[in-house]
Amino acid sequence: MTTSSTALDRYMGLSDRAVHDEAALDEASLDEALALFAADATVEIGPEPVHGSEAVAAFYRAHFAAHADMKHFGSLITVSGVEHATLDAQGLISHLHNEFTRLPG
Repeated sequence: MTTSSTALDRYMGLSDRAVHDEAALDEASLDEALALFAADATVEIGPEPVHGSEAVAAFYRAHFAAHADMKHFGSLITVSGVEHATLDAQGLISHLHNEFTRLPG
């Protein structure tokens, strides 16, 4: 049986890899993650939603950099939440919203 992964499956895989593997926080991984989003995507993970390719890219660059710094300095955070995603007709993420059940810290 052959299964194909969706953009959301790939996004979750990249996110999981980034938690465990510092190499997963490089520019190639960032580009791979950004390619999963529609040009007009909205991401609601931080305090303010971001909309559009440039804003989503800036958000994830800062997000990846923060996680790299945490790994470099040995910080430990825990977080719980539910991610809600909508895919567009091309199968790209058009809206991603994280509803935290336990805030990072």
